[in-house]
Amino acid sequence: YGINLKRKFMPFATDEEIKISHDILLKDKKPFDAIKVNIIKEDSSCYVQACPGSGKTTTLLAKLIILANKMPLPEGKGICVLTHTNVAIDEIKAKLGTNADVLFRYPNFFGTIQTFLHKYVTAAALHYFYGSQITYVDDEMSNAVFLKKYYKLPSRESKLRGLIFARTASKEHIINAPEIEALGGMDRLMAANVIKKEGKRVVKYDFQLAGYNLDNIPHKYRYLIRAKRDNILNSQGKEIILSYKVDWENNKIITNSDPKGIGVDSPSGTEYMKIKEEMFSEGILSFQDAYDLAFRYIREKKLDFSSFSDKRFKYLFIDEVQDCDGLQVDLIQKIFDENKVVIQRFGDYCQAIYERDECSGPENDKLKENQVLYIHDSNRFGEKIAKPLRSLCIEDNHQLHGNEEVPSVKPIIITYENPLSVLPKYVELLGTTLIPEMDNRSILDIANQEKREDPLHRINVKACGWVGKKGASAQKRFIESYFPQFEKKNAGPRVEGVSFNEFILKNLHGTIKEHATSIIQGILKYLDLCEIRNGNRRYTKTSFLEFLAATDIEQKENFLKEVMNWALLIAKSNNDDDVNKIRSTIHRYITETLLPLYGKEETPDALSFFDTINDNPAEGQATEHRNVYHGDNGKIDIEVSTVHAVKGETHAATLYLETFYNRHHESDRLAEQFKGFAYTGTDADTLKNLRVAYVGMSRPRYMLCVAIQQDRFDKIDCDELRKIWKVKKA
Repeated sequence: YGINLKRKFMPFATDEEIKISHDILLKDKKPFDAIKVNIIKEDSSCYVQACPGSGKTTTLLAKLIILANKMPLPEGKGICVLTHTNVAIDEIKAKLGTNADVLFRYPNFFGTIQTFLHKYVTAAALHYFYGSQITYVDDEMSNAVFLKKYYKLPSRESKLRGLIFARTASKEHIINAPEIEALGGMDRLMAANVIKKEGKRVVKYDFQLAGYNLDNIPHKYRYLIRAKRDNILNSQGKEIILSYKVDWENNKIITNSDPKGIGVDSPSGTEYMKIKEEMFSEGILSFQDAYDLAFRYIREKKLDFSSFSDKRFKYLFIDEVQDCDGLQVDLIQKIFDENKVVIQRFGDYCQAIYERDECSGPENDKLKENQVLYIHDSNRFGEKIAKPLRSLCIEDNHQLHGNEEVPSVKPIIITYENPLSVLPKYVELLGTTLIPEMDNRSILDIANQEKREDPLHRINVKACGWVGKKGASAQKRFIESYFPQFEKKNAGPRVEGVSFNEFILKNLHGTIKEHATSIIQGILKYLDLCEIRNGNRRYTKTSFLEFLAATDIEQKENFLKEVMNWALLIAKSNNDDDVNKIRSTIHRYITETLLPLYGKEETPDALSFFDTINDNPAEGQATEHRNVYHGDNGKIDIEVSTVHAVKGETHAATLYLETFYNRHHESDRLAEQFKGFAYTGTDADTLKNLRVAYVGMSRPRYMLCVAIQQDRFDKIDCDELRKIWKVKKA
């Protein structure tokens, strides 16, 4: 395994320490096998390549528990744990509770790469260059603010808007025959220079964006022509302007389609920079901006973070390293010196599903090298689920082994004529599929029991698909085909009410996280009523937490700890007295801890907000949980999401929803892989699809279902497929 022999003299962990960490994480389950023990004991930099459900995150958590018990480390050093999702963070909080607090306190860092970047580099860069603090780091927010400022530029005089118009006009805008007729007909449009004929063998017509002569065009068509032009200019112009970014090193504004770019001192470049720098002064950045400013800061200040990162951190652990893009890898290399900090990277190149660098992510080749530590055995699912995953993978995955102790059932393909019948059929199968090895109990019963036993009470039955919401039709199925109310960005519960009580009332379908989000939203409304705001707008969760962190990092951590404790108490509350006690505790915390930070006192409106008891909130004011299908009269909650959103999770059961991407549904593109034949080709879309399918279908412990439309299933149905899959009709 290429393990550094120095641990013979100074081992990372003793067998007794490993046993203690195992009992915390996996009480009453079999001990860590030799491979995991070797990885836990490894005390030098390494890569760990692990299959889905292998216990990779659990192995990492075991190392963290051992380190937590050794705090403080020699020389007062800490550990840095970088993740891409909050799955590992949730897991360690669930397993350790308040005992995990030491891992989230100085000198340690435990969070996403984005949070690390913003906290240690981007925040300093923004303050240094613009004297501002981070308000938002969010692509949607950044784009919305940019466009609002951009459209305020005078359309005729603005050089930037003129440039974007010219770039848009230079593209082809092919128009078909029915549209030509709807706009007034071929002859009229040709004569008026609205369309231009192109091509000789294959004739096509290009819709023009300027230079019209509409004198002979009836008024009813003029309106339609201008509307089409404006729509093109708006949609394509928006796409072009948002694709630009600042190349600080070369003083240019560039985009992939225009690498030569625009000089920052040119008239159009000056307008662009004025908008961007206004936004930076307001603390509003896109994710790309955050990286660009960080690298600019490091370069211009000639900073060598690696010269002092080893004084703060002894260990760096990176989870899901295959999802690190080039920018993130560069950032990590600039901040951490591998010769001074032990860097251990955990990942699986078969699960690299994020868009940038996913085909050859910077770290993916390293995960294939000989000295890598491998985990081929899955703890999550049994052999019956492992079987289809050997071929539904970017390579022949015959080394994948299921867990003999997990009684997974044979995977099920649900065929359908009407996509709306799929989720009800899934609910039916959850109730009727029994597991003999678990006292003949249904998967529904097992899932609900495991959810009750989970300290965070997370939903553990899910449905997921690749493409969420894109205008579904009978020819193109997306997640919204199966669940029409699907919203891609599931930001948790939307709450607004006239009393704080409405924010904390226990909800039948609420998770701990949703209760926590509701509490924070209620606190933010209270602060707003006390006239405590972020500039002239109400605090958001992000901007409020950033304020607390800027005031005192422990203040933020203590606040989040209190919120989680309140959320747990709400979830366990049995009566109104319990809720009233929690409400009083929160009120006391706000008035004694938060208000003094602002030097403010409680206003009558804020006091009324807390004192009002509204047992029957009006419709629309109650907590609304999005993307959850409540099946069997509320006996089971099924969260509906994208595959990207469930990455890293373990479910009791998973339904994979076939969706349409780039001309094909999964059952068309992956027909042979559903039959058990490994893919050996190089088609980029197929490899991308296999990565997504592999991630989505490797989530469940007991039952995997896949939804395929009946006519497409009929084309791939055969004996080889039925050896791997059961087939049930919705």
